[in-house]
Amino acid sequence: MNRLEIQDRLLAIINPNALGPILSSKHTPVILRTLGALGLAYAINKAFNRLALNNSSSWDWRREIVLVTGGSSGLGELVVRKLAKKCVKVVAVDLNAPKTLFPANVSFYKLDVTNPEKIRRVAQVIRDEVGEPTVLVNNAGVAAMKPILEETDQEIRRTFDVNIVAHFFLVRELLPHMIKENHGHIITIASMASFVTLASNVDYSCSKAAALTFHEGLTQELKYRYKANNVCTRQELVHNIPLRGLFANTII
Repeated sequence: MNRLEIQDRLLAIINPNALGPILSSKHTPVILRTLGALGLAYAINKAFNRLALNNSSSWDWRREIVLVTGGSSGLGELVVRKLAKKCVKVVAVDLNAPKTLFPANVSFYKLDVTNPEKIRRVAQVIRDEVGEPTVLVNNAGVAAMKPILEETDQEIRRTFDVNIVAHFFLVRELLPHMIKENHGHIITIASMASFVTLASNVDYSCSKAAALTFHEGLTQELKYRYKANNVCTRQELVHNIPLRGLFANTII
């Protein structure tokens, strides 16, 4: 299914004109976080199950190291804890430490993913203390939730730095080893906002559309430039959530 088909399906479910006043209100962050949490929990589980089933001879999860950005809270924390329950060795990176302790098979490192020099330094510490990450989950994301004319320069830049520019920095640091070993997996957490833009959410939608494009280009380079056919890529969206069934009685 291509982008236009996904967008058409989303628009058939959601009437942006009807939902505009509601989704532009103070409830917008709550709605988006709820959609994201539901979609991500389902999508990550499905992706890793599919990978294990389709490539079981080469993927022994006891030997993999999964690095999750934005892993201390929200969607990232859900992913970290779900993988930890499956006995996967996980590295969570975030600016803030988790509020509750992670299991013993999870290592936490403080990291500003928008700073390439800090990425290089922390990545080397991770290699020395945990091992070379074989799976990267680009999950970290921020949203200012303001109209275009009310956002500050810093808020706009931070949205793009965290939501897309960081993907370049992290992939440049971790992908070379995956290519060398012809083994690895990069997962991009995109969003319904990649296809449908709402008021007070323009910069976030632009950054998520860019993340989707980045992922598509990365997939092409792995296949045709580096011939690394065993380095898997996957993008996860929330478009497959039954929005009408979930929210018909509350916001429509």
